[in-house]
Amino acid sequence: MNKTFQESKFQCKRLYLLSILFLCFTQLYPQSLEELKEIKEAKDSKSEQSEKQKHGHSGTQPNHDDSNKTNMITVTGTRRRGLLKDATISTEVISRKDIDDMGARDLSQTLGNVPGIEVRPAQSGERGQTVRLQGLSAQNVLILVDGQRTTGRFSGSIDLTRFKAEDIERIEIVKGASSAIYGSDAIAGVINIITKEAKDPLYAEFRSLGGSGSKTYFGPYMEFRNYATVGAKADKLSTLFTVGWHKGEGYDLTPDATPGPRNGRYASLAPGYNPYPVGMPIINQYLLTTRFSGYSPPLESTSGSAFHDMNLSNKTVYQATDQLTLTGQFYYRHLDQSAVDASPPRTVYDRRNKTHDFMGAFNVDWIASQKINLNLNANYSRFQDLFTTDQRKADDLDSQQRTDNSVTEFRTRIDYKVSENHITSIGAENLQDQISSARIAPDCRRTYPNLCFEDFNPLLTKGQTINGNAYRFRNAFYLQDEWRISDKPRIQIVPGVRYDHDSIYGGEWLPKLAIRYDVTDQFRIRAANGLGYRAPSFQDLYFNFLNPGVGYRVVGNSDLKPELSRSYNFGWEWDITKRIWYSSNLFYNNVDNLIGFRTNPIRDSSGLMVFQTSNYQKAMTQGIETSVNVRVSDIVTTSVGYTYTDSRDELTKLPLEGRGLHRWNFSVRVDEKSSGISLSVFAVVFGKQPYYCIKNPFWCNPDLPSNFDSLETALNQESQNSIQNLLGTLPTVLSDYCAEKNLSYCTTSPTYGYRMVNPYTNLNLRLSQRFFGHFQWFVGVDNALDAWDLQYNPQRPKFYYFGLDGKFAFSEVKLKNGDS
Repeated sequence: MNKTFQESKFQCKRLYLLSILFLCFTQLYPQSLEELKEIKEAKDSKSEQSEKQKHGHSGTQPNHDDSNKTNMITVTGTRRRGLLKDATISTEVISRKDIDDMGARDLSQTLGNVPGIEVRPAQSGERGQTVRLQGLSAQNVLILVDGQRTTGRFSGSIDLTRFKAEDIERIEIVKGASSAIYGSDAIAGVINIITKEAKDPLYAEFRSLGGSGSKTYFGPYMEFRNYATVGAKADKLSTLFTVGWHKGEGYDLTPDATPGPRNGRYASLAPGYNPYPVGMPIINQYLLTTRFSGYSPPLESTSGSAFHDMNLSNKTVYQATDQLTLTGQFYYRHLDQSAVDASPPRTVYDRRNKTHDFMGAFNVDWIASQKINLNLNANYSRFQDLFTTDQRKADDLDSQQRTDNSVTEFRTRIDYKVSENHITSIGAENLQDQISSARIAPDCRRTYPNLCFEDFNPLLTKGQTINGNAYRFRNAFYLQDEWRISDKPRIQIVPGVRYDHDSIYGGEWLPKLAIRYDVTDQFRIRAANGLGYRAPSFQDLYFNFLNPGVGYRVVGNSDLKPELSRSYNFGWEWDITKRIWYSSNLFYNNVDNLIGFRTNPIRDSSGLMVFQTSNYQKAMTQGIETSVNVRVSDIVTTSVGYTYTDSRDELTKLPLEGRGLHRWNFSVRVDEKSSGISLSVFAVVFGKQPYYCIKNPFWCNPDLPSNFDSLETALNQESQNSIQNLLGTLPTVLSDYCAEKNLSYCTTSPTYGYRMVNPYTNLNLRLSQRFFGHFQWFVGVDNALDAWDLQYNPQRPKFYYFGLDGKFAFSEVKLKNGDS
């Protein structure tokens, strides 16, 4: 009897201890048991797919996750891991399968298919491809890699082509002001690139791609892109390496007399150069020569730079204990670009830039107790760029400029679990930013007595480029509260506030509030409001650029204020059926203190006109983003998206340049698993966009071809003379005020209108087939409709490509006793 009692007592103790352990486990993680179960089911589904691959199944390949996106884990909205379907802050995800279906080679080819996001060719002073989000420019979009800031902005924008697709696992996008969590630059939103991580005991992947287009634009040359990935995962340690090599000769859209990209192969200054566009009849050549004295023949130049680059990256994760996870990662990219620039009447430059781009980060996640989770992060990034221009047949305008920008950042965050549905996060950050650049005013210009050696002896530094150096640091802390107020109906709120202090301009309080309300299990409403800001960049503050040949200089302004944005987003999602999903989002952004260049009424000591940065601009964007996704059958899915964007410069009352009112997105995907054949079609249709023009004086002159720029200049000059004769002499103050407000009836200065031009459609197609379980061939065409415009849309013309890739996942092999 006593023995039975003791055994029963022991069983009770064991059950009690198991219960305690179970409760502790459920408290260690922010997710609920239901969420953990869903995560496990998603992983089990993926494991089942992997098992099929090991036996040669021709379905989804290793490391491809085509499960419902709602079960994806995201981090960008709150900086905490959570299921996408449970997010309070609306987050859009581009998965690895999406990236492959698009045939994307870099970040720029992935974002344009998302409503509300627009990818554009670089404008003057920018590079590569840039992004607009909800009508706001690239300088207001924060781009992260695994939550780490990226460096290397030109004219405020980051070149999207720097980020190669082979490194990317998924892309998370949060629209609307996110400065309450991320600080400066997150006025329009955040794009977070999540890189790949080893998920199999042994994994290998490769891709080889080649492509080209018409010889008229690309010449007889091909573009090559190759990469390889190797990864391994043990019980506690996983690591993944990726290396890529890419080479291309660029493209040319200019109407030169020789086909294809030049880059030094044909000299437009050579005696035998034909000064007329390709294929122009002789009679037209004669008319241009005899009837249009201002005709400027096309000079040799290129539209898309030739490039040669390589990249290397690694992510290593060490699960020290069940409570402690250590992650280390780095990437390095080297890019060598070359191009030809031309400036009428006879000046041609060979341009080249060599770039080194590095980032290294170390992250610690520690579950300290049942209620406390600690995150520590340190990262360092550096961007070095050597930019050279070589004037052909002369040395007067040769230049060499070196830019070196480094950022060091330390972050810490503590998550405190108040209850099962309530978590409070407290974070602190320190960022140190240094730059050395020829576009920054030399140190002697910015410190007392503001004199340099060349002021006393101009010949001492003649022909030399003297870099300016600048340093700043930012300290910040933020508080964020995630609270699910009720389950039926589901109501969640995420209030947050951040204080950001910059060593140059001071501090700023940045609040944000996000709310989610589930009307039913199928219909959800999300709303968010926040204050975004962008601290003036080093270039904004200390710009120093002289162009004496044209007669002007550009200077910075150390008294600038940060740009501020009030952002509102209100959206809803409706799961109409199990095969049809609908979503819409209304947005409104009002940006104050926008930084632009204003003409200084006082010329400098050498008589040059001065353009200085100033906080004089204000802008507004508003509109709606909507999309419908339909799973037509088990093998066919389709989607339709529409974006309406209304924008306005509050000072001139003109729409923001290049922001079209209407844009449509279409996609069709066919994935026949038994044969392994997949077909993807993506289309983006752009409506007309506004582009500025000088009024004459109440309307714009005709939009003439670029060959007649000199004629258009003459017409503009004639109109200005007529205005001056009509208005006579006006008070300078009145004329300047009216010019600033774009009022043509009270100023003799140029005023501006706009033309609605350049509607076009980008159509991309890709066909592929998997075979032998691990391999895939593919062919595709980008810009199938050959839509481009040299003046408004100098994007790459029609481009054909083909290639082969392979993915291999191996499980552990355990030998039985007696096996050799």
